[in-house]
Amino acid sequence: MAGFFARAFSRVFRKYDSLALFRDVFGGRESWAGKVVNLETALRVSTALACGRVIAEGLAMLPFKVYRQQGLTRSPAPAHPLYDKLATSPNPLQTSFEFIETMGLHLAFTGNAYVYAPRIGAVGGTIPRQVDAMYLLEPRWLTVKYQWPHAPTYGVKLDGGRTLQMTSADIWHIRGPSWCSYTGLDVLDLARQALGLSMALEEGQSKLQARGVTMPGHLVYEKELTKAQHEQLRAWLEKEHQGAENAGLPMILDRNAKWFANGMSNTDAQALEQRRFAVEEVCRFMRVLPIMVGHADKTATYASAEQMFLAHAIHTLGPWARRLEQSADKWLLTPEERAAGYYTNLNEKALQRMTAREQMDYLARGVIGGVLTQNEAREVLDYNPKDGGNELLSPANTFSGPPPKAPEPTPSPSGD
Repeated sequence: MAGFFARAFSRVFRKYDSLALFRDVFGGRESWAGKVVNLETALRVSTALACGRVIAEGLAMLPFKVYRQQGLTRSPAPAHPLYDKLATSPNPLQTSFEFIETMGLHLAFTGNAYVYAPRIGAVGGTIPRQVDAMYLLEPRWLTVKYQWPHAPTYGVKLDGGRTLQMTSADIWHIRGPSWCSYTGLDVLDLARQALGLSMALEEGQSKLQARGVTMPGHLVYEKELTKAQHEQLRAWLEKEHQGAENAGLPMILDRNAKWFANGMSNTDAQALEQRRFAVEEVCRFMRVLPIMVGHADKTATYASAEQMFLAHAIHTLGPWARRLEQSADKWLLTPEERAAGYYTNLNEKALQRMTAREQMDYLARGVIGGVLTQNEAREVLDYNPKDGGNELLSPANTFSGPPPKAPEPTPSPSGD
């Protein structure tokens, strides 16, 4: 059965791009600015693509592993069948980084990520059914149906117009912020007006540059022009006074012709201010700080930028990481495995980047304070462990043993 699904999905991956023209022409919805917003057009908005990459690459940088807690001890569980799939290779096509990165893009732009994850093992056997592999599906391929209180069902569109019905037993569904609880909010639909405005401003500015950054206007002649003269004048204007290479050239007129401008200049229209606002508006919908996409004002300093990067790790990537961890625990691990202490973990310490001096000071304080062993500090620096480096040091001003006894009284010389 798993082989049948693998062959079916391989055909989808090869042939589904034949529908790209149909999606470009008929997909998406028109914004108030007159631009059609769909996945293809949204990815061409630099701010939207940058926001999606910031989220996706940030999540992909975090090591994704299976851990096990036994008593007070927590440690990686490389013997677990899911460990290598999450940490290294979820399927024959992708690495773990590529898998999480693509998943992050799906979540950032559609609010949903769907993973086909067939399980192997006997139903009802003593050995829990394990996930064989994980294949990401494009969100636009799927339709979700939900009837309370049953589990959702998923219709997967295949080539040829066929739809494959699947249950939640084989589809790992990661949801973004949701209103209905079974699908995430459609980010592209919610941000349609902001994205459409950004597209319109980009197109307007591009056309302005193509026409030589000159204001539209009209020529007035005292005498009526013949049809041949009118065509000759139009050809002359298009050749000599349109295009960026002709910007700034003076217009030499004869026959008492007069030029009247009937449009706003680039400054009057405040094009730069509008485009800056469009960047900030798209960032608000994607919940990404503008500084993370290269958009910052002149008041930003090194100290404020450092706090903004910290806020990005906490408020932007943090919720996505917790959402992904809990979804993996619930769907990829069995109840018996969770009861045995297994859990998944996205290690956010991978985002902590310090200068060499700050890092050495941080590690030295951790070792001296008894928080880190010497070998744990050496592991951060990618150094080999040393003999005797696995013991925690006791700070000089603390004492972990039993309380000292009171000194015996000294007998007096008189014997009293």
